[in-house]
Amino acid sequence: MSNLIDLDGLDLGSLDDKGKPVKTRLKDVKAAVGIFATLLRADEKSAVNRSRIDSMFDGVAPYSQSQLASSGQGLKTNLNFGEAQRLLDISLSAYVDLYTSLERLVEVKATTGERSETGPKEDIVAQELTDLFRRWPEFHSSYLRLCTQFIKHGVGIAYFDSPEDWKFRVGGFADILIPRQSQASENAIDIAVGRRQYQLHELYHFIKNEKAAKAVGWNVKEVKRVMMENVKTSGRAYTSGNTFSDYEALQAEIKNNDLYTGIQNPTVDVLHYWVREIDGSVSHYISAESSPKDFLYKKVSRYDSPEQAYIFFTYGVGSNGTYHSIRGLGQRIFSHIQTSNRLRCQQIDGAMLASAVMIQPENQRSLDELSFTFYGAYAVMSPNVKIVEKAIPNLGTAVQPALQDLTQQLNLNTDTMSPYGPNQTSPYKNKMQVVADMDVATRISGSTLNLFYSSWTRLMREMVRRIVQVKRPDAAIKDFFDRCEKRGVEKEFIQKLDVAQTKAVRSIGNGSHANRLVSLRELQGISGQFDDVGRRNLTRDIVSTRVGHDLADRYVPAQESERQTVDTKIAYLENQQLQQGQQVPVVSSELHGQHLQLHVPLLQQFIQAINEGQADPQQVLPALQALYQHISETAQYASGDPALGAVVGNAKQVLQYAEEAINNTMKALEKIQREQQQQQQQQISEEGAGQPQMSEVDMKLQKAQVDMQITQQKAELDMAIKQQKFDQEQAIRDAQAALKFREQE
Repeated sequence: MSNLIDLDGLDLGSLDDKGKPVKTRLKDVKAAVGIFATLLRADEKSAVNRSRIDSMFDGVAPYSQSQLASSGQGLKTNLNFGEAQRLLDISLSAYVDLYTSLERLVEVKATTGERSETGPKEDIVAQELTDLFRRWPEFHSSYLRLCTQFIKHGVGIAYFDSPEDWKFRVGGFADILIPRQSQASENAIDIAVGRRQYQLHELYHFIKNEKAAKAVGWNVKEVKRVMMENVKTSGRAYTSGNTFSDYEALQAEIKNNDLYTGIQNPTVDVLHYWVREIDGSVSHYISAESSPKDFLYKKVSRYDSPEQAYIFFTYGVGSNGTYHSIRGLGQRIFSHIQTSNRLRCQQIDGAMLASAVMIQPENQRSLDELSFTFYGAYAVMSPNVKIVEKAIPNLGTAVQPALQDLTQQLNLNTDTMSPYGPNQTSPYKNKMQVVADMDVATRISGSTLNLFYSSWTRLMREMVRRIVQVKRPDAAIKDFFDRCEKRGVEKEFIQKLDVAQTKAVRSIGNGSHANRLVSLRELQGISGQFDDVGRRNLTRDIVSTRVGHDLADRYVPAQESERQTVDTKIAYLENQQLQQGQQVPVVSSELHGQHLQLHVPLLQQFIQAINEGQADPQQVLPALQALYQHISETAQYASGDPALGAVVGNAKQVLQYAEEAINNTMKALEKIQREQQQQQQQQISEEGAGQPQMSEVDMKLQKAQVDMQITQQKAELDMAIKQQKFDQEQAIRDAQAALKFREQE
């Protein structure tokens, strides 16, 4: 509480005369207006700098054209070559990629329940929340304004008009004033003053139901006064100052959507005050900017915390940890851009001077009579003038090296070019060089990215909190709950989400499309260690990066996370049948990798039991044969997926062991049968009766059939693996040929 003191002479209280904490730190509207005036004066110099920076990005020329004209240099080249806007577009494109590259913007967590049950519901809620955000028409433009604001000036602010509305607004230090020594944390801001403009019908909407308006904190009387003093009309009831004296007449015009009233009175300037109280809550006040007599709105401790009112986005950490010490891209490049524009203008002037013909008249009369007469390709000058042959300094030779060095330093300082020039050695080769250059051109530095995601996560968390805990949902939120319910997620589950665990999903590649492709390619190299769902998600991410999420379903349809659990259960049921020696067909749509991971260990258990003599060969043989056949067919299907190479290779090795075990089991059974036949023959011989020995022939026939089946299955599996290897080698050859072709170009 030691920092809760008057700052910069601001009239903010902390303790009363008795030494007890005050209920509200803002005394009255007079103190509020005084605070606003103090903050506005303190921001004057910064406002001028922001204006100059905005002019640079807007394409304003580096020289004052009026000053050039007054000094006789009106014809001097005076152009802004748009370099600053280009750098801004590059930086902004990286931040746009951060959210356009994602299928889901947020992750949500349930408070209770098993992951196997809550996980699919969490995914559905996250998907529907993302759709809700993107269906908001102003979401994209608000996001762009927010990013543009903090990139240009170092600080961007997302704030909410009320505790209920989930849609944020965007501003900067030109819109929201704070004490200049405020540390870079929302919890360190004692007061923030936002400048807003309302149309008359917007103010009227707040007090339309006067009883309800008073109950929530609106000063109906003051709102009416401000509306009447700011309205200009040709209506029937007005004073000599051309302002309304009859609120009912004004109300009638607003209700009737009077066009003249709307045109004549576009906006009313108001001020929003967010005051941090001693208990950490934030009180909200609204007043007219010009000559207020009282607050238009007042609600003590309207927000539980500052983050429920506003969230600051910063481009850096600043020199002393305060918001006003943070510098954006505009201040970083301003001097470079101004110098670059002037050098380029000078270079153009030099080129124009070098291309001009210099003529020297002998006297003033010759100058006055100077004329040119053209005869086809020839021109004749008036007498008494001569062509001056004078060496003009080549400004390009002097200017161009300076421009190149200036541009290189500017780009390096803003991470918009590769640090390796065309004649420099790069650690990357061929394709990787190109990828590296693209990456550097569009990436966001790690520290800046972490700062952005810290604020973006807090904003997403606050939006989700308002949506899931809303008491009076709007049409969009109602539709959100309906869509979730249709997908099997009840409203009670959503309302009990652990909002504090909400996170913004991070994009792969740090805002760089090229870097994202490189990362996904690296993941492909280890995808054999993923489960089937992980590999499918990787494939979808690759496809989405190439064609976008809207078209990804054409190639890799989105798959619910329950798919893994379902296939696991199916595989377990199949194992039960296979253990009994039953033949189980293989379906092409199954997740074959998941099935192999569950079938192969069972086959290994049977092989181990036989080798260690812990199982009856006659009882185990049907299960061995069924597992061998089923796994062989499954491996054949799985071999079509290059990512399952390791899984298929392991299955092939186990199948070889199984083949050996089956052969050994058959031999053991043959031995047992021969011993039984010998015993039978001996018994028959002793009894004096002979029987035909057909059982040995049948046994050999059975063994031949089994051997043939095993050989055929092994050949089919080998053929599938060879085909997979050929396809992989062919794909590599095609990629190498394409790369060689691009290098030749």
